[in-house]
Amino acid sequence: SFTYVPGTLTITPVALTITAENHTKIYGSANSTLTVTYNGFVNGDNSTSLTTQPIITTIADATSPVGIYPILVSGAVNSNYTINYVPGALAVIPANLAIAADNKTKIYGEANPSFTFTYTGFVNGDNEADLTSLPVGATTADASSPVGIYPITISGAASNNYTIGYTAGATLAITPANLAIAADDKTKIYGEANPSFTFTYTGFVNGDNEA
Repeated sequence: SFTYVPGTLTITPVALTITAENHTKIYGSANSTLTVTYNGFVNGDNSTSLTTQPIITTIADATSPVGIYPILVSGAVNSNYTINYVPGALAVIPANLAIAADNKTKIYGEANPSFTFTYTGFVNGDNEADLTSLPVGATTADASSPVGIYPITISGAASNNYTIGYTAGATLAITPANLAIAADDKTKIYGEANPSFTFTYTGFVNGDNEA
């Protein structure tokens, strides 16, 4: 004589890990589409089997400075899975910034002019005021340098948000100064040879003279 007592088969959720994928973007650019990978699906299930899709977020946006920002995952639902989340990282890398010195001109004997620069590559409304160090222009010419063309070099600019490159080719052109020469009035007696002519100079610089 047999008596049967039923039992139960309990099916418990299987572990599913959702991992945020790492991403990289350039400073000033919009975030790319954030993505995840799944590890643990069974029975042919995939991400479409979730009753609620995961939410992927980061605090970084187009204005975020260079750095590493966490990518977080949450919110996925499926009663057949115990869901675990692994965060990822969004790396914001520097944008390229080119700095070119502007061409300058000065007159022989003058002090060098202030050097100015043209910037190509600023984003997010940045300008030279956002650099941690401003560029410095230099040239071998000074107030005593003769007329000619002298290269202007650049150095010293710095910013965490930019990879800085310098554009060569700018020059300082030294042009001639104005020199006025006036003959001095002379007098002689009739019949005498002409006197030696002398001159008055206006405009010499740098200690120059008729020599």
